[in-house]
Amino acid sequence: MNSETPLPPLTLATDSRIPVRAAAVATTADYDHYFHIARHAPDLTSWTRDVLRLQAAVLADLPHTGLDDSQRAAVLTGLLHASHATLAAWLRPAQGLAPGSVPDGPADGPADALRRWKLGHQLFHLLLTTMNSTLDDTSAAVDAARWASVRHGLERLRTLYDAATAAMAYASDFPASAYADDVRPTMEPPFAPPGFSGTLNQEHRVMTERARALTAALADLSPLTPSLAAVHLDVALLRAAQRRNRKAHAAICERCVPDGASLLRQHTTRQRSGRATCE
Repeated sequence: MNSETPLPPLTLATDSRIPVRAAAVATTADYDHYFHIARHAPDLTSWTRDVLRLQAAVLADLPHTGLDDSQRAAVLTGLLHASHATLAAWLRPAQGLAPGSVPDGPADGPADALRRWKLGHQLFHLLLTTMNSTLDDTSAAVDAARWASVRHGLERLRTLYDAATAAMAYASDFPASAYADDVRPTMEPPFAPPGFSGTLNQEHRVMTERARALTAALADLSPLTPSLAAVHLDVALLRAAQRRNRKAHAAICERCVPDGASLLRQHTTRQRSGRATCE
């Protein structure tokens, strides 16, 4: 007996047209690729080599920047904390991490705007990673009521925040025209997917979540106890550093992008405009 093979359905669009290929939107992977950030499971030796490589590149370029003495000191302080945390990790028990590879670093010396932009962001990620580990240690100290360690952690977080603020100044230490002509276009199609944004920074997302959790835990502590009153003062100083960071970031955005239209906002606006036109 013959049986007719059923035909698979032909899927048609609701508007009776050939579908338009959807443009890919930038992801965290695109962000990492742009700033030459590799994600794997590095061992401590590989991490240490990367820290030393990045430090050497920043230190070689720092004299050629327009940063003032306080900003340079903040960058150096951040590098010092990253080095200290890395050295301290060598004293901890082995964690059985898988070996990793060491990416080649750029040559030392004066940098053009694009290289400094990317090198500065690598420095920013190094500081954020150090902050995340410091946040873990400080949260553990809160749970154990080790208030001296909590205060030490909050102080380190404050200086790392100021270092991150200086790192942003370092990354953008070139004329606004260089950002518009040489840097910003490299984060747009065809060089990068649309919607490229700092919100794709994974380390920053982790840091923000952990910092909020830490400050929330500390907010529940009574400020009437003398030892805790000092902790609350350190929290206030940390929040002041956070405000300085946000203010500095806003100033950089205003200088480089006066109309305030970020790449992500431009992409979102185009999408909305396109949908409105189709409708």
